[in-house]
Amino acid sequence: MIIMNNSETEPSAGRRAANVVFWAVALFILFWALGERSLWGSEGRWAEVTREMFLTKDFFHPRINGEPYFDKPLLGYWFIALVSGLTGNLNEWSVRAPSAVSGLLGLWATVYLGRKLWSDRVGRTAGWILLTTYGILFWARLGEADMANLAAITLAVAWYWSRRDSENFFAYLVFYLICFIGAHTKGLTAVVVPFVAVFPDLVRERRWRSHLNPANFLALILGGVIYLAPFAYAAITREGYQSSGLALVLQENIQRFFSPLDHVEPFYIYLYCLPELFLPWTPLLLAAFLGVFFSWKHLDRNTRWLAETVILIFLFFTASGSRRGYYILPILPFCALLTSWFLMAEGKERLKRIAIGIQITVFALVALAGVLSPAIWPVVQGRVGFVPPRDLMVAAPTLGLLALVVLALWRIRPGLWVNLTGTNQRTAGLVGVGAVLVGGFFCWQHVSLDAYRTEEPFARELKNHLTGMTPNDIGFYRKVGANILFYLDLPKPVRVLPDPGSVQKFLAFNMGIKVLVSQRRYIDDLVPVLPKQIRERPSLSEKSYPWGKTSQKHVAWKTGAEKG
Repeated sequence: MIIMNNSETEPSAGRRAANVVFWAVALFILFWALGERSLWGSEGRWAEVTREMFLTKDFFHPRINGEPYFDKPLLGYWFIALVSGLTGNLNEWSVRAPSAVSGLLGLWATVYLGRKLWSDRVGRTAGWILLTTYGILFWARLGEADMANLAAITLAVAWYWSRRDSENFFAYLVFYLICFIGAHTKGLTAVVVPFVAVFPDLVRERRWRSHLNPANFLALILGGVIYLAPFAYAAITREGYQSSGLALVLQENIQRFFSPLDHVEPFYIYLYCLPELFLPWTPLLLAAFLGVFFSWKHLDRNTRWLAETVILIFLFFTASGSRRGYYILPILPFCALLTSWFLMAEGKERLKRIAIGIQITVFALVALAGVLSPAIWPVVQGRVGFVPPRDLMVAAPTLGLLALVVLALWRIRPGLWVNLTGTNQRTAGLVGVGAVLVGGFFCWQHVSLDAYRTEEPFARELKNHLTGMTPNDIGFYRKVGANILFYLDLPKPVRVLPDPGSVQKFLAFNMGIKVLVSQRRYIDDLVPVLPKQIRERPSLSEKSYPWGKTSQKHVAWKTGAEKG
């Protein structure tokens, strides 16, 4: 397969217009309604650690409920603190903004690699595909460190290719700084994966020999010192803080790779997680893999490097003893580039037609399902009890209809979509539909589902019940979630009561008003020690729905008499 130099036939004005459209859409999709949803899953850890950093004025010793929590490096918390400092608010938007910015950086690095190694259109098409990929949008709109990790890896590889033949100290230092700064967001994968990615190019024609020089080693040492500096300062100033950031780096990265403590999934997990993360473009990705396989002997040098890089990154994460589906996120930019190359290259036309036909069919069926959703919702409600919120009932048919209109206009006026997207005729409409369906899902439909999120409303109602009380009068049985702590926004840690005996002592001590909070799954443990008059009547219950799990929902009892 031979790649066409599309940039030569694309007018500069057209390129500029297409770039403006792409980045405008990227900004919209990544940031629209970013703070509208309540905290979800592990987001609360980043939010609560940052909140407690502001409370204690200590930004080097992360804590949750006053207890050391150095499971992740510091930079992710610092990014959130920086955004909240600039905006004056520590809220859902400021928690997620660093991930959205990281998404933009990852997109830029991907587009740059495509343009540098192939053509403007390869880079731009890869950018559109990556922007509208489920795995990217999900994690770029989530307040965790995974997108920052992906951005650092992609930026490091982009820097390598921009300075591939440079053998000076500055070029080496920037590469190592990107890697080590990235390692301060999630871990050492930001250092290892870039080396895995550039390894095929280094060994080809023995290029690695030219980089065995003093400038490279000096830059590596300086980058390593900069990486270790925050850990060293935290260790020197910890004053009773019972956790070592560097020790946890070794445990969470090296030990977990060879001898995992948890997250032990089957070795084949990424065979189905990668296609899931790459939705809705999985049909084109699979076709790209086939195209590479059947054209291996005829691949140009850059495309061979890309294919080898995708294989090596996949094998690296598979070789790790600790596996979770989203760990392999850093491979997505390279998969987007491979898919874009396949679509832009000459040859394998029959395979392309089949893959594009499947892709169009998938999009059309999803769009049609959206249009017909008013008739589908009653069936869903009858089977699982789910009643869609009003916004979802409006969003699904609206986006479905808009996607079908884009498909129709693509057939009628293909040149319009080529000019708007800056891709070629066979992909322009596809990326437009992808932007509507996937971008619309995360910016509208996903947000609308927050109407059925119950943790934040429970926490805010609980906070009202705590008016006039001190943290010493609040007890959580067995565990307290970071999300709950963040929304309570208390000035001091709360008590965590590990067993029924400690609950009994808590309720009896210094007879006064007390609030006890527990998840529903522990109610049977608490019934024997609760006052009889409140056992069956919690003061506050987290709302539950027929289609959701109730065991993890919270209840709270307010007991005791007013003091004095």
